[in-house]
Formats: sequence, C-alpha cells, structure tokens
Amino acid sequence: MRIIVTGATGFLGRAVVEAAQRRGHDVLAIGGKNTLYLSEPVRFLQMDLCDDVKLQSLILEEFPQAVINCAGLTKVNDCESNKELAAELNEHLPKRLAQLCFHVGGKLIHFSTDMVFDGKSGKYGHTDQPRPLNTYAATKAAGEVAVLNYGREHSAVVRTSVLNGNSFTGQFSLHERLFHEWASGKVSSLFTDEIRQPVSFSNLADVAVELCERTTLNGVYHWAGLDALSRYSIGQKIAEHFGLNSEKLIKPVTRENVTDDPLRPRNLSFLLHPLAGKLRTPAQTFIDQLGELRVPRGCEDWYEKETGRKVVRLLQKSLDY
Repeated sequence: MRIIVTGATGFLGRAVVEAAQRRGHDVLAIGGKNTLYLSEPVRFLQMDLCDDVKLQSLILEEFPQAVINCAGLTKVNDCESNKELAAELNEHLPKRLAQLCFHVGGKLIHFSTDMVFDGKSGKYGHTDQPRPLNTYAATKAAGEVAVLNYGREHSAVVRTSVLNGNSFTGQFSLHERLFHEWASGKVSSLFTDEIRQPVSFSNLADVAVELCERTTLNGVYHWAGLDALSRYSIGQKIAEHFGLNSEKLIKPVTRENVTDDPLRPRNLSFLLHPLAGKLRTPAQTFIDQLGELRVPRGCEDWYEKETGRKVVRLLQKSLDY
C-alpha cells in the first residue's frame, strides 16, 4: 500500500513509519522542522500541515491508499496556553485529512486519547460518551467527531493511553523521565489514585498499520496494554525491572495530598473489546512492555554506579532527531 504518515518525527510517528516499512508498504513520512533518522531509508518531506493548499496538493499528488495521522499538540499545558494551535492540530487537521482521504478513496487512521473521558468511572468502552475536562481533551474529542463526520465508512479513530517505550531523545516516555529524575538525585512523587493503561508505542504502531490493511475495520476503537495500573505502580514496576530500589526512588502520593486538579482525570482504564478480538496484533501485558525498555541515554553512568550493571551505549545518531 501507499501510506502517508503525518507527525513522522514524533515518538509514535517514527514507530509507525518503521512498522509500515517492515510490513512492506510504500511510505511517505511527513514531519515538521526535525529530521527523521531511520535504519532503513524512507521518503521524507518536511511541511506545514496547517497549510491547506500544500496539504491538498500533497494528497492529490500522492493519492495514498491510507493516511496514518500521528500529528497533534499532545501536552495538556501547551494546549491550555495555545488553544488556537491545539484546535488547528487536534481538530481541524484531522477534519481536512478525512475530507481529502474521502476524496481519493483512502483510509484514515487517526489517533485520539483516553483523556476524552472524565476519569470518574474507568473501564471505558468505545461507545461511551466523551466528557473532556481540558482543552487537549476537548480538541481531541472534536477531532474524533470531525473524522467520523467526513469519513465514517473509511476511517478508524484509535483512542489510546500513555505511550511506553524507548524514544529517540531518551527523554520522552515515562520510564525515561523517571530515570532522569532519579539520576539528578530527585525522588519521584507518583499518584496512587491516577489509573492509566500503558501501551508500547511499537505495539500501537503495528495496530495502526494493520488497520490500514483491514478495510472493514472502521469507526472508534480503544487500544492500550492489558494492565490498568496506578502511576505509582507503574513506577514501582519500572524500578524493580531495572534492579533499582523503588522505595528509595519513588514516593506515593494522592491527588488530595498534592492538589485536586480538575483538568486531570483519575481512572482512564479501557475495555479493548471489540478491537482486541479482531486483530492479529496482540495486546501486551506491562511485563511484556518492560522487556523492551532500555536505560535512557544520559543516565548510563548513574545506573551503572547504582546497580553495578553494565549498560550498552547506543550510537548518538540512532537516537537524535
């Protein structure tokens, strides 16, 4: 298939490009100002996705059979401080892509978030009604509606959770941020009453590409890991996996003890039915995901001193972007 991947220099976008290449597809990777380094060469184009004219010209020229949209403004605080850009990237861009994909007969895979829910109940199913609490969630929920309005019969919206894995900067994912805190001498305060369902970005990428290949799977779906865990439990398991003392490095806290932030949902656990029963790609346990993690760049010396274990250092180019 001819597949366009937007947001290709991001944490998830890069994994999607690699997954699509691995499955033998012809990929055009679209990124912003950053360069995309991959082990296998790929067609790469830097462009402003907010430019309607250029985006339309690109889609009409390429005539893709599928577009996987990994672009967006994903940080909650950034969306609150720049609501116009959040609406442009999280709502209007998916709408334009859905319209263009409909025009060329291509399928659109669009990623959304567990944060479209208010977190009051947990175990959310794909048919549950979104109740966003912040600008990020509201714009992502609006993006879902736009995609389905213009492409319900040939689009798949995938709501997902906290991304887990090794980023190219070594500072993006949860375990990497924790490592950098620990290496700087900080104790991480993690919530015992905030529930998430981490997913490996490589696993999620495989799901996205498989959805391109499965023309009958359209609509809204949920995909995450199999285990719903508190932030504190996630941190404990990460520390213990790497042979670190979690009691020394992590402090359990609750929302009430720190701040009752109405913009942050509590329990965002997912039900993965029906998608989990329709795909060849299996959902992973958190233990499976831990096996993919490595000590992030910049923390090797601290880790070796702390544990006495040697760390294989990766080449800088393989992680830079």
